Amino acid sequence: MREKMRGAAWTLLCLTVSLLPACTGKAPEYPDLEGYWKQERIEYRREGKTEECNRLFWALQLGVTELKDLGNNGYGTYLCRYEYDEGKGTLRLFDFRKRSDQSPLPDAGQLKAFGIPSENVTFEVVSLDKDKMVLCAGDTALYFRSF
Repeated sequence: MREKMRGAAWTLLCLTVSLLPACTGKAPEYPDLEGYWKQERIEYRREGKTEECNRLFWALQLGVTELKDLGNNGYGTYLCRYEYDEGKGTLRLFDFRKRSDQSPLPDAGQLKAFGIPSENVTFEVVSLDKDKMVLCAGDTALYFRSF
């Protein structure tokens, strides 16, 4: 009897362990891209100007991006959708909304604080690994480190 109980317990344990990965939620489609990023600086190459960022954070996950000002700069928090084309090395941000109120669209000046030139922009992904990311759109380059 003890042998049967031990065998049943072992079988149940193996079944439980094999099903655990299915319970963890959706895995990131792009593990290098998806996650939390601290925006370190914005380079305006045409003007030869660099701006250091004071506690600006981006979260990218499952096609949604959150841009958040945690440095009390007065920029606010925004949500947008994104499309990442790994083959072309592009990241498109579009459909921006203010976090607190989903109806008003942010104006270009509000997004410019994050280095985003327009409400529908495609960035070239210049470099991307688990630690650092560089995005470029026109003469603007955004530098991030993983958070």
